[in-house]
Amino acid sequence: MPSERCLSIQEMLTGQRLCHSESHNDSVLAALNQQRSDGILCDITLIAEEQKFHAHKAVLAACSDYFRAMFSLCMVESGADEVNLHGVTSLGLKQALEFAYTGQILLEPGVIQDVLAAGSHLQLLELLNLCSHYLIQELNSFNYLDLYRLADLFNLTLLEKAVIDFLVKHLSELLKSRPEEVLTLPYCLLQEVLKSDRLTSLSEEQIWQLAVRWLEHNCHYQYMDELLQYIRFGLMDVDTLHTVALSHPLVQASETATALVNEALEYHQSIYAQPVWQTRRTKPRFQSDTLYIIGGKKREVCKVKELRYFNPVDQENALIAAIANWSELAPMPVGRSHHCVAVMGDFLFVAGGEVEHASGRTCAVRTACRYDPRSNSWAEIAPMKNCREHFVLGAMEEYLYAVGGRNELRQVLPTVERYCPKKNKWTFVQSFDRSLSCHAGYVADGLLWISGRTYLMLDLSKHTFIVVYI
Repeated sequence: MPSERCLSIQEMLTGQRLCHSESHNDSVLAALNQQRSDGILCDITLIAEEQKFHAHKAVLAACSDYFRAMFSLCMVESGADEVNLHGVTSLGLKQALEFAYTGQILLEPGVIQDVLAAGSHLQLLELLNLCSHYLIQELNSFNYLDLYRLADLFNLTLLEKAVIDFLVKHLSELLKSRPEEVLTLPYCLLQEVLKSDRLTSLSEEQIWQLAVRWLEHNCHYQYMDELLQYIRFGLMDVDTLHTVALSHPLVQASETATALVNEALEYHQSIYAQPVWQTRRTKPRFQSDTLYIIGGKKREVCKVKELRYFNPVDQENALIAAIANWSELAPMPVGRSHHCVAVMGDFLFVAGGEVEHASGRTCAVRTACRYDPRSNSWAEIAPMKNCREHFVLGAMEEYLYAVGGRNELRQVLPTVERYCPKKNKWTFVQSFDRSLSCHAGYVADGLLWISGRTYLMLDLSKHTFIVVYI
């Protein structure tokens, strides 16, 4: 009988696989740590406060730029058997080596200062990161200032940001419980707090008063002109601004302060142009982006005026009781449905829609209004040229554009008009070559896109529509 040919291993297998050991990395590191503990196969001895620690150059260089430079750049220590480390305690070095060989460390109040000093000196960045997270968990109203100083000393940016966020959130409480401590805040910390968009626990007048008290405390007047830049005078009402401008000697003595107050007064005088005159000093402070719903129809009410908002700051309750997180704000002057909404310069614009008249008849209107979230108030703006419902309203640069829709006679419109806040005036721009309503629109990349059976694109530079067939 013919003998069967014996296949080789290579002929029996068909492909290649990347195989991974779950335990190899940990077991190698554990073996190296055991060698360190036993003092065998080590090639360097580190000395801190006359206490010696055995280690491996390769392990140290792998987790520290400091040691990598020391052992690989022809420095004196690169060929030494022992290296004396200055500026590091023996306790700090011991903890740092434990982390380098195990990837974990037990942090507690008695060792944190030594560990921070060692981690910073030896450039163990991951160790410093763990220290930052530990200190952030310990952050409270009694130690925030000390922790900020630690963050500044060791360049712990995560901890520094956490302290700033803590102060922004709790500043109102701290001014009541520990006012003298707040007045000793370092300038760099105070300026970060005052410039925050999320500083909502104090009114702008109270923020101004805090800044004045801080400047007067220990005579910090060298910071005055810069610090006052972070006060949002445009968020104060006119009466308060006049009081500040006329009664406070700091404003009267400072050209910068006087200019800032006058800028805010001019801003308030130009009511309709405010959306396009927004600056850092007029931008409202909010805890987070907020979702609004405006008007519409309900079963029990034909047209509703209500304005509601959903604040997602409280994440724990957001998913559990979403309905309870919707809160009411000042209602619109008139209830309406099928209207359009746009945002410009942190103001909310509502235009057109269908309104119910006293006779019970409903029809499209041309009226428009603007919501100011700073004062929770509405103001009427100039009405559109056409009555419109089921249309599109888009904000581009310094204008609002109203596109198409149906008028009070239910006629479908091809017209497009533009609102200029500076003039509080609507003007017609180029119309469509067709009438359209119940269409959709969106502003993207400086263009207003309108969709129906075709896409139409408003070119802002030419105020013309381009038809894009799909």
